[in-house]
Amino acid sequence: MFGGSAPTPPATPSSTPPSAPSGAQSMATGSTIVIEAGQEKVEAVKRTVEGDEKAELTHLREENESLKKSVAAAVDVIQEVENPAMPPIVGEGYVVPGETVGMFAALGRQLQKGGLTHGTAGSFSLLSTTSPGLVHITRQGAALGLMNEGDLITGRLGDAAPNRASEDWQIHSVALAIASLEHEGRGACVHVTAPYTTAMSLEKDRYALVPTDFEGRSSFGRATIVDVQYNDMEGYLVEITEALKQTGNKLFVARGHGLYALGADLLEAWGNAAAFEHSMRVLYYSELADR
Repeated sequence: MFGGSAPTPPATPSSTPPSAPSGAQSMATGSTIVIEAGQEKVEAVKRTVEGDEKAELTHLREENESLKKSVAAAVDVIQEVENPAMPPIVGEGYVVPGETVGMFAALGRQLQKGGLTHGTAGSFSLLSTTSPGLVHITRQGAALGLMNEGDLITGRLGDAAPNRASEDWQIHSVALAIASLEHEGRGACVHVTAPYTTAMSLEKDRYALVPTDFEGRSSFGRATIVDVQYNDMEGYLVEITEALKQTGNKLFVARGHGLYALGADLLEAWGNAAAFEHSMRVLYYSELADR
């Protein structure tokens, strides 16, 4: 209208996205390479660590197996030292197997270790399982913690005491006869001078020992105290028989002389003796605390 050049039309936006500068592209590529290299290094370290862990675990397993074998060997040596093999006893018309002799010796050591007896005090007996009526019993004056085949003697149930038998032969005979009725022909009797039971039985006005702990009450209820009467053995045996009934034929207490425990075998008789002595220990301390 007034002359001059025509106006320049506005620029149309390009549809192609802008490209990064060439330097920036190089930086991105370099970062990717660095990251990938780092990941490879991490994986390599991880594989190395896992390999080391596996090697260490294998080593520990081998050491564990070696220790197990060493412990097993040590246990065998200890068993051989503490429970040496015993020879059998060959008598007139009978043989006592070495295993039975070894069982007597092992129990003698355990009785002393557990404090149930001391020195040459105490005795225990067992009915033979192969020869009916045959009785194996510790000899008079045997040191129970050091027993060997020379400390075991054998007799017949109902017969007179064999040579070197203790004055408790008749008590053991009656106890074994009662135990055999309870356990279908099997029987054992353990006499121990258990200190807590013995001490508790010395109270003159006390005629029974009654456990206060749960296990003692459940297992024994009450144990009658019988006055020792070696000068009247027949009357003594009658009182013992009656006293055993109070505990279901498990044990009775001899005043000032410990306790006699019965069982199907030596292990059960020992268990009854140890359990009752534990109950008397608990009773002793509980009464001491109440004073």
